[in-house]
Amino acid sequence: MSLSAKVTWLIVLALSILSLVTAAVTATVLAINAERSATERQEANMRVAWSIIGRRNAPASVDGDRLLIDGRVLNGDDAAVDRVKQLVGGTATIFRDDTRIATNVKNPDGSRAIGTKLTSDAVRQAVLRDGRSYRGRADILGTNYFTAYDPIKDAGGHVVGILYVGIPAADFLAGMHQVQRGIAIVAVLMTLGIALACLAMTRRMFRPLGEMRGAMTELAGGRLDVAIPGIGRRDEIGAMATALSVFRGAGEAKARADAEQRQVVDTLARQLAALAQGRLTQRLGASLPPGYAALAHDFDRALAAIHDAMVGIGAASQSVYRYTAELSHASDDLSCRTEQQAASLEETAAALSAIADTVKQAAVGAAAAQSAMHDVHHEAQAGATVVRDAVAAMGRLEQASTEIAEIIAVIDGIAFQTNLLALNAGVEAARAGEAGKGFAVVASEVRALAGRCSDAATDVRQRVVLSGQQVETGVRLVNATGGALERITARIGAIETQVAEMADAASEQATGLRQIDVALAQIDGTTQQNAAMVQEVTAVTRKLEAQAGALEDQITRFDVATPGAPRTAALARAA
Repeated sequence: MSLSAKVTWLIVLALSILSLVTAAVTATVLAINAERSATERQEANMRVAWSIIGRRNAPASVDGDRLLIDGRVLNGDDAAVDRVKQLVGGTATIFRDDTRIATNVKNPDGSRAIGTKLTSDAVRQAVLRDGRSYRGRADILGTNYFTAYDPIKDAGGHVVGILYVGIPAADFLAGMHQVQRGIAIVAVLMTLGIALACLAMTRRMFRPLGEMRGAMTELAGGRLDVAIPGIGRRDEIGAMATALSVFRGAGEAKARADAEQRQVVDTLARQLAALAQGRLTQRLGASLPPGYAALAHDFDRALAAIHDAMVGIGAASQSVYRYTAELSHASDDLSCRTEQQAASLEETAAALSAIADTVKQAAVGAAAAQSAMHDVHHEAQAGATVVRDAVAAMGRLEQASTEIAEIIAVIDGIAFQTNLLALNAGVEAARAGEAGKGFAVVASEVRALAGRCSDAATDVRQRVVLSGQQVETGVRLVNATGGALERITARIGAIETQVAEMADAASEQATGLRQIDVALAQIDGTTQQNAAMVQEVTAVTRKLEAQAGALEDQITRFDVATPGAPRTAALARAA
């Protein structure tokens, strides 16, 4: 859309908004005036209605369902309400309480709405409940009316009916609607006229802008010789033309700069192609425009630095290659020696592991022998204890034999004394004669008993003496056995100590051998790791040697000799 069309549409939109606002304000003012006129007219219509049905403040009366004023029955008095309509227009109704008893308001079927009820709550509250008049709009049987309601009161001041007059709002506002339509038509016509005038004016006003747009389009397309319209004008178009002229000058300067830049790019492309081929002896010198002299100088300095770096890298690559070869040879020798050492260490570790197993088994046997000797020592100690108990028992037996000998001596003495007593008793019985014969017999028996006791005591003494000799011999033998057992126990204790020392020594040797075995295993693992690392170092050294050779080959691709000067010896060897 062109700028003139946009301005025209903007003006049309502004006029449309102004017309809408004007129409809304006009409609509001007309509605307020219509409400005021309707209210005033309803007051006049109410006065006419009162003059037809009776005096305004005349008291009414009720007779059953009938409503009377000054003795006139208002029920069914259609002539009165029709007379009101004939004089003032609109409608009129007489209510008995809230029921229509005379009206010219029609039902949808065309019949009078006699017997229908008042439906407006506002009217019911103002007139019937509060006894006040009501003025305003109301909906009557589905139609909107400007209405006026007055209460009909009896002599006691109670509301017994209502007098109504009204005009349909559509009929009353028809004139106002015609005025609004006229205003809308005038606003539309004025808007269209002003829009056409604005379109013509804006097209004439913005014609230089169109020409300016064409010039700018051609200038953007690359035509720098285009004529710029509007130069010399003192308005905004003149300022735009001046700015466009500046843009054209800048475009010409840019075209010159682009030409120089293409020359520089082409020259640099040739130099970079030579550099890609390995020729480091090319220089720009003064082949670039004066504005790019610094670039040429920096490019030549960069090539000179690369040239020197390549010469140094060539010499260094020779040294790296030589040192890498020596390092590779040394790594190979170290790898072979490390592998031989790892193999010898592995055999040593295996032999030492076997010795450790043998010593471990010997330590286990020594521990078992120590345990057995310990058990034998305890058994010998128990036997020595038994022998000592036997010696003690023999001593007690010898002591008992001595005590028996003493008892036998006592018995022998008792037998001797008994024999003496029996002898004395026999002597005394002989002296007594016949009277002592019985006593002599007893004395003879006692003497015989004493003799047998003496014989038995002698026999027991002999046996006890013989038994004492045997006990003495047994005590001597038991003592000898006890001494031998004590010497055996002492020897077994010494042997047990030696066996324990041997077991401890064997255990220490086994522990030491295990530690040596572990250390050898660690040394073996370390040696294996060292061998692997040496192999990796050897592989890396060989790769480094290959990379040094490749680097030397890459260096030979560059031409680093200055014109007329031979290459260095290192680069010659590399070539």
